[in-house]
Amino acid sequence: MPLYAGVCETDITPPLGVWMSGYAFRPSGCVAIHDALYARALALDNGQTRLILLAMDLIGLDFDLVQQVREGISAQTGAPVEAIMLNATHTHGGPSVRSFNAMGPRDPAYVDVLVRKLIGIGRQAASQMEPATLACGRAPVQIGVNRRQVRTDGQTVLGHNYAGPVAPWVDALVVRDSRGEPFALLFCHACHPTTLGGDNLQITADFCGYACDYVRRETYGEVMPFFLQGCAGNINPIPRSTFEAAERIGVRLGAAAVEAMQDARPLDSLSLDYAESTVALPVQAPPSPEECAKSVQEWEQKLEEERQSGQAGRIHYAEGMLHYAKLEQQYALQERPDLTIPFAIQRLTVGGAQILGMPAEMFVQYALDFAAQANQPVFPLAYTNGIHGYMPGAADYPYGGYEVSFANRYYHHLMFTPECERLIRQTAYELLGIADPDWTPYTV
Repeated sequence: MPLYAGVCETDITPPLGVWMSGYAFRPSGCVAIHDALYARALALDNGQTRLILLAMDLIGLDFDLVQQVREGISAQTGAPVEAIMLNATHTHGGPSVRSFNAMGPRDPAYVDVLVRKLIGIGRQAASQMEPATLACGRAPVQIGVNRRQVRTDGQTVLGHNYAGPVAPWVDALVVRDSRGEPFALLFCHACHPTTLGGDNLQITADFCGYACDYVRRETYGEVMPFFLQGCAGNINPIPRSTFEAAERIGVRLGAAAVEAMQDARPLDSLSLDYAESTVALPVQAPPSPEECAKSVQEWEQKLEEERQSGQAGRIHYAEGMLHYAKLEQQYALQERPDLTIPFAIQRLTVGGAQILGMPAEMFVQYALDFAAQANQPVFPLAYTNGIHGYMPGAADYPYGGYEVSFANRYYHHLMFTPECERLIRQTAYELLGIADPDWTPYTV
Protein backbone atom coordinates (compact mmCIF):
# COMPACT_ATOMS: atom_id res chain seq x y z
CA MET A 1 0.00 0.00 0.00
CA PRO A 2 1.71 3.25 -1.11
CA LEU A 3 2.15 6.32 1.07
CA TYR A 4 1.53 9.84 -0.19
CA ALA A 5 2.62 13.13 1.36
CA GLY A 6 2.07 16.81 0.67
CA VAL A 7 3.39 20.00 2.25
CA CYS A 8 2.45 23.65 2.22
CA GLU A 9 3.49 26.80 4.08
CA THR A 10 2.20 30.33 4.54
CA ASP A 11 3.39 33.56 6.10
CA ILE A 12 1.39 34.34 9.26
CA THR A 13 3.28 37.47 10.30
CA PRO A 14 0.86 39.90 11.98
CA PRO A 15 0.57 43.61 11.18
CA LEU A 16 2.23 46.25 13.32
CA GLY A 17 0.35 47.22 16.44
CA VAL A 18 -1.02 43.81 17.49
CA TRP A 19 -0.33 42.86 21.08
CA MET A 20 2.41 40.33 21.61
CA SER A 21 2.25 37.36 23.94
CA GLY A 22 4.51 35.58 26.41
CA TYR A 23 5.46 38.44 28.72
CA ALA A 24 3.43 40.78 30.89
CA PHE A 25 4.01 44.54 31.17
CA ARG A 26 4.83 45.19 27.51
CA PRO A 27 4.05 48.90 27.03
CA SER A 28 2.48 48.60 23.57
CA GLY A 29 1.78 46.33 20.66
CA CYS A 30 4.56 45.28 18.30
CA VAL A 31 6.48 48.13 16.67
CA ALA A 32 8.47 46.23 14.01
CA ILE A 33 8.82 42.92 12.19
CA HIS A 34 12.26 41.45 12.83
CA ASP A 35 11.64 38.15 11.05
CA ALA A 36 8.60 36.52 9.51
CA LEU A 37 6.39 33.94 11.20
CA TYR A 38 5.31 30.82 9.29
CA ALA A 39 2.81 28.01 9.51
CA ARG A 40 3.54 24.75 7.72
CA ALA A 41 1.31 21.76 7.00
CA LEU A 42 2.14 18.12 6.29
CA ALA A 43 -0.54 15.79 4.93
CA LEU A 44 -0.05 12.02 4.84
CA ASP A 45 -2.35 9.45 3.20
CA ASN A 46 -2.00 5.71 2.58
CA GLY A 47 -5.38 5.17 0.92
CA GLN A 48 -7.06 4.24 4.20
CA THR A 49 -6.08 6.97 6.66
CA ARG A 50 -5.30 10.65 6.24
CA LEU A 51 -3.29 12.62 8.81
CA ILE A 52 -2.55 16.35 8.84
CA LEU A 53 -0.02 18.09 11.09
CA LEU A 54 0.52 21.85 11.36
CA ALA A 55 3.60 23.56 12.86
CA MET A 56 3.02 27.23 13.69
CA ASP A 57 5.28 30.09 14.84
CA LEU A 58 2.81 31.05 17.56
CA ILE A 59 2.79 30.91 21.35
CA GLY A 60 -0.25 28.61 21.19
CA LEU A 61 -3.86 28.85 20.10
CA ASP A 62 -6.98 29.50 22.14
CA PHE A 63 -9.18 26.41 22.26
CA ASP A 64 -11.94 28.03 20.22
CA LEU A 65 -9.42 28.66 17.44
CA VAL A 66 -8.16 25.08 17.66
CA GLN A 67 -11.71 23.87 17.12
CA GLN A 68 -12.27 26.22 14.17
CA VAL A 69 -9.04 25.20 12.44
CA ARG A 70 -9.39 21.46 12.99
CA GLU A 71 -13.03 21.41 11.92
CA GLY A 72 -12.27 23.62 8.92
CA ILE A 73 -9.42 21.40 7.73
CA SER A 74 -11.53 18.31 8.32
CA ALA A 75 -14.41 19.68 6.27
CA GLN A 76 -12.13 20.52 3.35
CA THR A 77 -9.84 17.46 3.35
CA GLY A 78 -11.92 14.61 4.74
CA ALA A 79 -9.40 13.96 7.51
CA PRO A 80 -11.11 13.28 10.86
CA VAL A 81 -10.75 16.03 13.46
CA GLU A 82 -8.87 13.61 15.73
CA ALA A 83 -6.34 13.04 12.91
CA ILE A 84 -5.43 16.75 12.70
CA MET A 85 -2.69 18.01 15.03
CA LEU A 86 -1.74 21.66 15.64
CA ASN A 87 1.64 22.27 17.29
CA ALA A 88 2.87 25.74 18.26
CA THR A 89 6.55 26.64 18.59
CA HIS A 90 5.63 28.76 21.66
CA THR A 91 7.64 31.76 20.51
CA HIS A 92 7.33 34.67 22.95
CA GLY A 93 7.89 37.07 20.07
CA GLY A 94 4.59 36.46 18.32
CA PRO A 95 1.04 37.84 18.42
CA SER A 96 -1.52 37.28 21.13
CA VAL A 97 -3.60 34.35 19.86
CA ARG A 98 -4.06 32.66 23.22
CA SER A 99 -6.06 34.81 25.67
CA PHE A 100 -3.59 35.09 28.52
CA ASN A 101 -4.52 37.19 31.49
CA ALA A 102 -2.46 40.39 31.61
CA MET A 103 -0.86 40.23 28.15
CA GLY A 104 -3.11 42.19 25.85
CA PRO A 105 -6.06 41.00 23.74
CA ARG A 106 -5.97 39.10 20.48
CA ASP A 107 -6.70 41.13 17.36
CA PRO A 108 -9.98 39.94 15.74
CA ALA A 109 -9.01 40.93 12.20
CA TYR A 110 -5.64 39.18 12.39
CA VAL A 111 -7.16 36.08 14.01
CA ASP A 112 -9.75 35.83 11.24
CA VAL A 113 -7.04 35.88 8.56
CA LEU A 114 -4.89 33.46 10.59
CA VAL A 115 -7.65 30.86 10.85
CA ARG A 116 -8.32 31.10 7.12
CA LYS A 117 -4.62 30.65 6.33
CA LEU A 118 -4.23 27.65 8.63
CA ILE A 119 -7.22 25.92 7.10
CA GLY A 120 -5.92 26.85 3.65
CA ILE A 121 -2.50 25.25 4.05
CA GLY A 122 -4.08 22.11 5.45
CA ARG A 123 -6.29 21.90 2.38
CA GLN A 124 -3.48 22.66 -0.06
CA ALA A 125 -1.06 20.15 1.50
CA ALA A 126 -3.75 17.47 1.14
CA SER A 127 -4.43 18.42 -2.48
CA GLN A 128 -0.88 18.09 -3.80
CA MET A 129 0.38 14.81 -2.39
CA GLU A 130 3.00 12.63 -4.09
CA PRO A 131 4.46 9.18 -3.38
CA ALA A 132 6.66 9.29 -0.30
CA THR A 133 8.66 7.30 2.21
CA LEU A 134 9.55 8.11 5.82
CA ALA A 135 12.70 7.91 7.91
CA CYS A 136 13.59 8.71 11.54
CA GLY A 137 16.81 10.02 13.02
CA ARG A 138 18.27 11.56 16.16
CA ALA A 139 21.30 13.76 16.77
CA PRO A 140 22.77 15.19 20.00
CA VAL A 141 22.23 18.87 20.74
CA GLN A 142 21.56 21.00 23.80
CA ILE A 143 20.63 24.66 23.44
CA GLY A 144 18.99 25.14 26.84
CA VAL A 145 19.14 24.36 30.53
CA ASN A 146 16.65 23.38 33.19
CA ARG A 147 15.44 26.69 34.54
CA ARG A 148 14.08 25.66 37.97
CA GLN A 149 16.89 26.71 40.28
CA VAL A 150 16.55 26.19 44.04
CA ARG A 151 18.48 28.89 45.90
CA THR A 152 20.24 28.44 49.22
CA ASP A 153 17.32 30.15 50.96
CA GLY A 154 14.98 27.42 49.65
CA GLN A 155 13.25 29.62 47.06
CA THR A 156 12.77 28.19 43.56
CA VAL A 157 13.44 30.79 40.88
CA LEU A 158 13.84 30.97 37.11
CA GLY A 159 17.57 30.47 36.72
CA HIS A 160 20.14 27.90 35.64
CA ASN A 161 19.87 24.42 37.14
CA TYR A 162 22.67 22.64 35.32
CA ALA A 163 21.98 19.42 37.23
CA GLY A 164 18.31 19.40 36.24
CA PRO A 165 16.84 17.15 33.52
CA VAL A 166 16.97 18.13 29.85
CA ALA A 167 16.41 16.26 26.58
CA PRO A 168 19.80 16.81 24.88
CA TRP A 169 18.88 15.71 21.38
CA VAL A 170 16.80 16.54 18.34
CA ASP A 171 14.49 13.94 16.82
CA ALA A 172 13.80 14.06 13.10
CA LEU A 173 11.08 12.67 10.85
CA VAL A 174 12.16 12.85 7.22
CA VAL A 175 9.73 12.73 4.30
CA ARG A 176 11.35 11.58 1.05
CA ASP A 177 10.03 11.54 -2.50
CA SER A 178 9.96 8.59 -4.89
CA ARG A 179 13.63 9.16 -5.77
CA GLY A 180 14.63 9.01 -2.11
CA GLU A 181 15.28 12.75 -1.89
CA PRO A 182 14.00 14.54 1.25
CA PHE A 183 11.42 17.28 0.77
CA ALA A 184 10.22 17.75 4.35
CA LEU A 185 12.03 17.60 7.69
CA LEU A 186 10.11 17.58 10.95
CA PHE A 187 12.48 18.10 13.88
CA CYS A 188 11.55 18.17 17.56
CA HIS A 189 13.48 19.67 20.47
CA ALA A 190 12.43 20.84 23.93
CA CYS A 191 13.37 24.45 24.74
CA HIS A 192 11.42 27.63 25.44
CA PRO A 193 11.79 30.18 22.60
CA THR A 194 12.59 32.97 25.07
CA THR A 195 15.99 34.15 23.87
CA LEU A 196 14.42 37.59 23.56
CA GLY A 197 12.92 39.04 26.72
CA GLY A 198 9.87 41.10 27.58
CA ASP A 199 11.53 44.31 26.42
CA ASN A 200 11.42 43.05 22.84
CA LEU A 201 8.62 44.64 20.79
CA GLN A 202 9.62 43.13 17.44
CA ILE A 203 7.87 40.12 15.95
CA THR A 204 10.20 37.13 15.83
CA ALA A 205 10.10 33.33 15.65
CA ASP A 206 13.16 33.33 17.96
CA PHE A 207 15.64 30.46 17.55
CA CYS A 208 12.95 28.26 15.94
CA GLY A 209 12.91 30.50 12.87
CA TYR A 210 16.69 30.60 12.60
CA ALA A 211 16.84 26.81 12.85
CA CYS A 212 14.36 26.48 9.99
CA ASP A 213 16.27 29.06 7.95
CA TYR A 214 19.44 27.00 8.41
CA VAL A 215 17.74 23.85 7.16
CA ARG A 216 16.50 25.76 4.11
CA ARG A 217 19.98 27.05 3.29
CA GLU A 218 21.74 23.73 3.80
CA THR A 219 19.26 21.91 1.56
CA TYR A 220 19.23 24.61 -1.15
CA GLY A 221 15.57 25.29 -0.50
CA GLU A 222 14.56 21.74 -1.41
CA VAL A 223 13.44 20.68 2.09
CA MET A 224 10.57 22.31 3.97
CA PRO A 225 11.50 22.56 7.67
CA PHE A 226 8.98 21.97 10.46
CA PHE A 227 10.09 22.84 13.98
CA LEU A 228 7.99 20.94 16.51
CA GLN A 229 8.12 22.11 20.11
CA GLY A 230 8.77 19.44 22.70
CA CYS A 231 8.16 19.31 26.44
CA ALA A 232 9.88 22.60 27.18
CA GLY A 233 7.95 23.77 30.25
CA ASN A 234 11.04 23.88 32.47
CA ILE A 235 13.74 24.46 29.84
CA ASN A 236 15.12 27.89 28.82
CA PRO A 237 17.72 28.68 26.15
CA ILE A 238 21.21 29.82 27.02
CA PRO A 239 22.17 32.55 26.66
CA ARG A 240 19.01 34.67 26.77
CA SER A 241 19.85 38.03 25.32
CA THR A 242 19.84 39.26 21.71
CA PHE A 243 18.77 38.37 18.20
CA GLU A 244 22.38 37.41 17.52
CA ALA A 245 22.20 34.88 20.37
CA ALA A 246 18.92 33.53 18.98
CA GLU A 247 20.59 33.07 15.60
CA ARG A 248 23.58 31.23 17.08
CA ILE A 249 21.27 28.92 19.05
CA GLY A 250 19.07 28.35 16.01
CA VAL A 251 22.02 27.50 13.78
CA ARG A 252 23.21 24.90 16.30
CA LEU A 253 19.78 23.34 16.44
CA GLY A 254 19.36 23.46 12.66
CA ALA A 255 22.75 21.84 12.12
CA ALA A 256 21.80 19.01 14.47
CA ALA A 257 18.49 18.59 12.65
CA VAL A 258 20.30 18.27 9.31
CA GLU A 259 22.66 15.72 10.87
CA ALA A 260 19.69 13.71 12.14
CA MET A 261 18.13 13.89 8.65
CA GLN A 262 21.31 12.65 6.97
CA ASP A 263 21.62 9.72 9.39
CA ALA A 264 17.91 8.87 9.41
CA ARG A 265 16.90 5.25 8.95
CA PRO A 266 13.89 4.31 6.82
CA LEU A 267 10.69 3.31 8.57
CA ASP A 268 9.60 -0.04 7.22
CA SER A 269 5.94 0.43 7.97
CA LEU A 270 3.70 2.70 5.90
CA SER A 271 0.89 2.49 8.43
CA LEU A 272 -0.97 5.59 9.55
CA ASP A 273 -3.18 5.78 12.59
CA TYR A 274 -4.55 8.27 15.09
CA ALA A 275 -6.29 8.40 18.45
CA GLU A 276 -7.31 11.02 20.96
CA SER A 277 -8.19 10.50 24.61
CA THR A 278 -9.51 13.08 27.08
CA VAL A 279 -8.81 12.76 30.78
CA ALA A 280 -10.36 14.91 33.54
CA LEU A 281 -7.45 16.43 35.45
CA PRO A 282 -8.06 17.69 39.01
CA VAL A 283 -7.18 21.25 40.01
CA GLN A 284 -6.48 22.64 43.45
CA ALA A 285 -9.29 24.08 45.54
CA PRO A 286 -9.55 27.88 45.67
CA PRO A 287 -8.81 29.96 48.78
CA SER A 288 -11.59 30.70 51.26
CA PRO A 289 -14.38 33.09 50.23
CA GLU A 290 -12.94 35.67 52.64
CA GLU A 291 -9.48 35.46 51.10
CA CYS A 292 -10.95 35.66 47.61
CA ALA A 293 -13.01 38.75 48.49
CA LYS A 294 -9.90 40.43 49.89
CA SER A 295 -7.91 39.61 46.75
CA VAL A 296 -10.66 40.99 44.48
CA GLN A 297 -10.78 44.19 46.49
CA GLU A 298 -7.01 44.61 46.38
CA TRP A 299 -6.85 44.14 42.61
CA GLU A 300 -9.77 46.48 42.03
CA GLN A 301 -7.87 49.14 43.92
CA LYS A 302 -4.65 48.33 42.06
CA LEU A 303 -6.44 48.56 38.70
CA GLU A 304 -7.73 52.04 39.53
CA GLU A 305 -4.20 53.11 40.42
CA GLU A 306 -2.79 51.73 37.18
CA ARG A 307 -5.48 53.40 35.12
CA GLN A 308 -4.33 56.70 36.57
CA SER A 309 -0.79 55.94 35.38
CA GLY A 310 -1.95 55.48 31.78
CA GLN A 311 0.61 52.70 31.13
CA ALA A 312 -1.15 50.14 28.94
CA GLY A 313 0.99 47.16 29.94
CA ARG A 314 0.47 47.75 33.65
CA ILE A 315 -3.26 48.25 33.11
CA HIS A 316 -3.50 44.94 31.23
CA TYR A 317 -1.66 43.21 34.06
CA ALA A 318 -3.96 44.56 36.76
CA GLU A 319 -7.02 43.70 34.66
CA GLY A 320 -5.75 40.16 34.23
CA MET A 321 -5.00 39.61 37.90
CA LEU A 322 -8.43 40.99 38.84
CA HIS A 323 -9.96 38.63 36.28
CA TYR A 324 -8.22 35.70 37.93
CA ALA A 325 -9.14 36.84 41.46
CA LYS A 326 -12.79 36.87 40.41
CA LEU A 327 -12.40 33.36 38.96
CA GLU A 328 -11.13 32.08 42.32
CA GLN A 329 -14.01 33.85 44.05
CA GLN A 330 -16.51 32.26 41.68
CA TYR A 331 -15.19 28.79 42.54
CA ALA A 332 -15.09 29.57 46.27
CA LEU A 333 -18.75 30.65 46.33
CA GLN A 334 -20.01 27.51 44.58
CA GLU A 335 -21.37 24.80 46.83
CA ARG A 336 -19.92 21.92 44.79
CA PRO A 337 -17.57 23.34 42.14
CA ASP A 338 -16.25 21.13 39.35
CA LEU A 339 -12.54 21.06 40.14
CA THR A 340 -11.45 19.29 36.96
CA ILE A 341 -10.26 20.37 33.51
CA PRO A 342 -10.67 18.20 30.37
CA PHE A 343 -7.23 17.43 28.96
CA ALA A 344 -7.10 15.93 25.44
CA ILE A 345 -3.99 13.92 24.48
CA GLN A 346 -3.56 13.06 20.81
CA ARG A 347 -1.43 10.40 19.15
CA LEU A 348 -0.52 10.14 15.47
CA THR A 349 1.17 6.97 14.27
CA VAL A 350 3.33 7.73 11.25
CA GLY A 351 5.01 4.73 9.70
CA GLY A 352 5.87 3.23 13.06
CA ALA A 353 6.87 6.48 14.75
CA GLN A 354 4.54 7.96 17.35
CA ILE A 355 3.78 11.68 17.62
CA LEU A 356 2.19 12.44 21.00
CA GLY A 357 0.58 15.86 21.38
CA MET A 358 -0.33 17.38 24.77
CA PRO A 359 -2.09 20.71 25.39
CA ALA A 360 0.11 22.13 28.15
CA GLU A 361 3.55 23.41 29.06
CA MET A 362 4.78 19.91 29.80
CA PHE A 363 7.92 19.48 31.92
CA VAL A 364 10.75 17.70 30.12
CA GLN A 365 10.54 14.65 32.41
CA TYR A 366 7.43 13.54 30.50
CA ALA A 367 9.36 13.48 27.22
CA LEU A 368 12.25 11.55 28.76
CA ASP A 369 9.83 8.98 30.17
CA PHE A 370 7.78 8.41 27.03
CA ALA A 371 10.85 8.21 24.80
CA ALA A 372 12.49 5.67 27.13
CA GLN A 373 9.49 3.39 27.64
CA ALA A 374 8.02 3.23 24.15
CA ASN A 375 9.18 0.48 21.80
CA GLN A 376 8.95 2.82 18.80
CA PRO A 377 10.37 6.30 18.10
CA VAL A 378 8.29 8.89 19.98
CA PHE A 379 7.98 12.62 19.39
CA PRO A 380 6.48 14.00 22.66
CA LEU A 381 5.05 17.45 21.84
CA ALA A 382 3.73 20.08 24.21
CA TYR A 383 1.73 23.21 23.16
CA THR A 384 -0.43 21.02 20.94
CA ASN A 385 -4.09 21.76 20.15
CA GLY A 386 -4.06 24.60 22.69
CA ILE A 387 -2.39 25.24 26.06
CA HIS A 388 -3.90 24.77 29.51
CA GLY A 389 -0.83 25.87 31.47
CA TYR A 390 2.19 24.30 33.15
CA MET A 391 2.28 20.59 33.89
CA PRO A 392 5.02 19.76 36.40
CA GLY A 393 5.72 16.33 37.80
CA ALA A 394 4.40 15.53 41.25
CA ALA A 395 7.89 15.86 42.75
CA ASP A 396 8.12 19.50 41.63
CA TYR A 397 5.21 20.75 43.76
CA PRO A 398 6.98 20.87 47.15
CA TYR A 399 9.57 23.21 45.63
CA GLY A 400 7.02 25.78 44.46
CA GLY A 401 8.27 28.40 42.06
CA TYR A 402 6.75 30.24 39.10
CA GLU A 403 5.42 27.25 37.17
CA VAL A 404 3.87 25.62 40.26
CA SER A 405 2.66 28.56 42.32
CA PHE A 406 1.87 31.48 40.02
CA ALA A 407 1.79 30.94 36.25
CA ASN A 408 -1.72 29.44 36.26
CA ARG A 409 -3.03 32.97 36.85
CA TYR A 410 -1.95 33.92 33.34
CA TYR A 411 -3.79 30.87 31.98
CA HIS A 412 -6.95 31.74 33.95
CA HIS A 413 -7.48 28.41 35.66
CA LEU A 414 -6.80 26.92 39.07
CA MET A 415 -3.47 25.11 39.33
CA PHE A 416 -3.34 21.39 38.56
CA THR A 417 -2.72 18.93 41.39
CA PRO A 418 0.26 16.55 41.76
CA GLU A 419 -2.08 13.63 40.93
CA CYS A 420 -2.17 14.82 37.31
CA GLU A 421 1.20 13.26 36.56
CA ARG A 422 -0.09 9.72 37.00
CA LEU A 423 -3.31 10.41 35.10
CA ILE A 424 -1.41 11.83 32.12
CA ARG A 425 1.10 9.01 32.14
CA GLN A 426 -1.64 6.40 32.26
CA THR A 427 -3.43 7.95 29.27
CA ALA A 428 -0.20 8.37 27.32
CA TYR A 429 0.92 4.80 28.00
CA GLU A 430 -2.40 3.52 26.68
CA LEU A 431 -2.15 5.65 23.53
CA LEU A 432 1.46 4.59 22.94
CA GLY A 433 0.71 0.92 23.56
CA ILE A 434 3.11 0.62 26.51
CA ALA A 435 1.76 -2.54 28.13
CA ASP A 436 3.87 -2.82 31.29
CA PRO A 437 5.15 0.67 32.12
CA ASP A 438 7.54 1.64 34.88
CA TRP A 439 5.51 3.81 37.26
CA THR A 440 8.49 5.20 39.18
CA PRO A 441 7.65 8.87 39.91
CA TYR A 442 9.57 11.52 38.03
CA THR A 443 12.43 13.09 39.93
CA VAL A 444 13.47 16.72 40.16
